[in-house]
Amino acid sequence: MNKDLLEYLEKVNAQEEKLLKGEKPVLSYFTKDADSRIFDAESVMTPMIMIDLLKQPRFVPVPAHTHNYLELVYVCSGTSTHTIDDGPELTLAENELLFLPPGVSHAVSAAGFHDISLNFLILPAFLQYPLSMLREDTLLRRFILQVSRHETAECNFLHFHLQDMPEAKNLLENMTRILLNRRRNSRQILQATMGVLLLDLSGRAYKMTVGSPSSYEQSIVMDALNYIETEYKTASLADFCDRQGKPDYYISRLMKRYFPYTFTQYLQKRRLLQAAYLLTETKDPIEAIIVDIGYENSSHFHRLFKSTYGMTPGEYRKKFTMKEWPMFEGRA
Repeated sequence: MNKDLLEYLEKVNAQEEKLLKGEKPVLSYFTKDADSRIFDAESVMTPMIMIDLLKQPRFVPVPAHTHNYLELVYVCSGTSTHTIDDGPELTLAENELLFLPPGVSHAVSAAGFHDISLNFLILPAFLQYPLSMLREDTLLRRFILQVSRHETAECNFLHFHLQDMPEAKNLLENMTRILLNRRRNSRQILQATMGVLLLDLSGRAYKMTVGSPSSYEQSIVMDALNYIETEYKTASLADFCDRQGKPDYYISRLMKRYFPYTFTQYLQKRRLLQAAYLLTETKDPIEAIIVDIGYENSSHFHRLFKSTYGMTPGEYRKKFTMKEWPMFEGRA
């Protein structure tokens, strides 16, 4: 994050000063009633808007609570430790992003001076336009769809690792600046920016952790996703299990428990995504693309592709390949 913006966020704000005085219980600053444990949008958000920004209070713990809006927690510097639905502690590192749906119980440990986290508070109605930009059926899309419909999300949080995703980090910083300096058309700009962010995250499922795995299990699942992402052409469950020294049933169980796809399903998905990319971004023959992504059986690939995209590879290339703009035709 930009140094000047981070220095601004590090300053102790009025809310943190009040919390440090300890004159009232922490939760009372965010709830409608003194004995409530629900962070209410009407209490914490600016009136008449659908998205707002709150710096995560430091120095004091925030006891278990729920909220009636979607909350995105983004760690700008340091760490942030959370307990979700009485599960094990989850410590977010710098440039990690947490999606918390409405109704989930959530507690936050006391943070130090340099532990800066931002909470994006989002009402379901705000999500309609960003959701319209998501065409592919992914866990993230289903999660956002359920929140927008006021339905219970199928998982109690999504955890994204953005350390090597500069575009996503830039989008979050842009949203932060807009929310700190609102101007005309801010909502439309924020909705478009959120849509692009969700698109970027949807295409990086290997950067996501679902549910509450132990750190050891989480490490194995992340290793599996990174293995598939980087070695999809030759990857196999048997090879990954040999590298991990674990039986295939153990790896399969972890993938099924903490990720929306099995190992084989995600490997297939990754190969088909690469095929779709090569079909629209290159002029390589379809048969060469099939070999390039790791399939030996051409007819099997064609069946999978049509089942996934509803059209043949040739039809997909014709429909989605960018046409050259007329003004540039004939130029060297």
